[in-house]
Amino acid sequence: MPSTCPFKQNDSPGPTSPPVQSPIFVSDLNNPDAKLKMRQEMDRISQRQKHIFKETFPVVFKDYRRNGLVLFAKYFSEFPHYKNIWPQFRTLQDSALLASNELANHCSVYMAGLKEIVEVMDDEEKLTYFMARIARSHVKWNINKYHITNMLEGVDAVLKRSFEEKLTDEIVNAYHTLYDVIGNLLDIQKKLVIVKRHF
Repeated sequence: MPSTCPFKQNDSPGPTSPPVQSPIFVSDLNNPDAKLKMRQEMDRISQRQKHIFKETFPVVFKDYRRNGLVLFAKYFSEFPHYKNIWPQFRTLQDSALLASNELANHCSVYMAGLKEIVEVMDDEEKLTYFMARIARSHVKWNINKYHITNMLEGVDAVLKRSFEEKLTDEIVNAYHTLYDVIGNLLDIQKKLVIVKRHF
């Protein structure tokens, strides 16, 4: 892998994810125990892996629309019932889902969320916030860690498509670690929500 990424984003910067900041979420991040657990998860992402994301994700994002569709096509082909998690997909026939505007829009937002994470990799506070925010945004859909880690075959397909013979185990392992961390952050957020509901 080159020391600097040869691909530069000279064209459209692509989609951006909408800002989300609820009072409850901010209070969760101010919870010392919750923040410690989040930081412990975040510490699993090494400096080397952060560098890998900085170098590789611009290549992935260069074709974000297609790569997003490749990822979710693999995801829904393996787990077709998962489409019922998202309200916008429930009324769509399986045969129509992949060509739908609803999925295209979802893929764009998804890829923008990953881009946002990569862009703040060197800022610990922002990285913790964005990673936890993404995890919390999935809690309302009753998404669990296995829903996240079951995306890894799709992630692998995107990485193979993007890098072909230049793909290394180190790159794959970095992305697998990222998704495992997001899944664990999701579990932390779900426990916080359950505790709050008890009071």
